[in-house]
Amino acid sequence: MSNSNFDKNGLDKSGKHWLQYAAFVVTAFAIYFGWAFFNDASFHHFAVKLFKFWNCNGYNPLNYCVMRWKVDFYP
Repeated sequence: MSNSNFDKNGLDKSGKHWLQYAAFVVTAFAIYFGWAFFNDASFHHFAVKLFKFWNCNGYNPLNYCVMRWKVDFYP
């Protein structure tokens, strides 16, 4: 970070910490994700498949998780 506008404490010229910028970006993605999840059917379908894949625990083999990704219904 030698070529940045942040000082050694992580503040820029206006006094904002770099984590404030990161929190803004994360909040923007969360707002968009929430809107798209409830208002776009194809994104909702993708998100449900993604959550089913992430929900696989360490007791299941990876091929079971991949199978859950390929299955196209909501259990």
